[in-house]
Amino acid sequence: MRVKARHYAILVVDAEKFGSRPNPVQAWLRERLYELLEGALDEAGIDHRAEPRPSDRGDGVFWLLPGSVPKIDLTGRFVELLQTGLRAHARTSNADGALRLRVALHFGEVAWDGRGWVGEDLNTACRMVDLQPLRDALRAGQRSGLALAVSDEWYRGVIRHGYPEADSGAYRAVRFDAKEIRGARAWIRVPGYDTPPGIEGWRADESASAAESADGPAGAPGAGPVSDRPGNSGAFAGADIHAQQVFGRDQIVHGSLNFGSEPEPRSTRGN
Repeated sequence: MRVKARHYAILVVDAEKFGSRPNPVQAWLRERLYELLEGALDEAGIDHRAEPRPSDRGDGVFWLLPGSVPKIDLTGRFVELLQTGLRAHARTSNADGALRLRVALHFGEVAWDGRGWVGEDLNTACRMVDLQPLRDALRAGQRSGLALAVSDEWYRGVIRHGYPEADSGAYRAVRFDAKEIRGARAWIRVPGYDTPPGIEGWRADESASAAESADGPAGAPGAGPVSDRPGNSGAFAGADIHAQQVFGRDQIVHGSLNFGSEPEPRSTRGN
């Protein structure tokens, strides 16, 4: 059966240091993660309740949102509301209950093949949320609850146009190399910082200059080929649903912390 792709805005979220927590804490943090994401989407006015539902990644989630969702709302209002929720969470949680997130935004064609989601663009978004510079920026940006990465396509289509809510000056480009992706760019922002801490990135004008010359600085975004990616390469392995036992909340120790699956579709799906 030939699968048919549809256009989606792709949101991928991953929790920092999730696996280091005890099982009861992990279960509670997963519940809080969904509460914060859904609350921020609702308050931002973003349609997320229709199919497909979010796909669980154990320590995070990817969400295929309608292609009609305004990308500026995801980039601006949603991210700021999520940041507000995470900071509120931090005020009542100790280090064991901390919840800090890496967030990635991309868009493209994704298909349901009867078993899972498949598409190069989904693979790209899932690779991006695991980028080492994004991990480094979150680790260094202790005043923030999240670090955001957007694809070069998202940056060029939304952020570079200077909408006030996009805060375009706070982004820096980094080289995006991950498995089948070579020489691409991703753009990183950490809310609360003028520039993302803990990484060496390039402003838009600097990265554009580097892209024009194959002899740009070593590791500069845009140096070398834009991409060495094959076509659709199969469902992202990390998209499998992780079953976990839910434990009581009373096992979470509270204190002060300073920052300083998609269900089986109806038979008509994929036709």
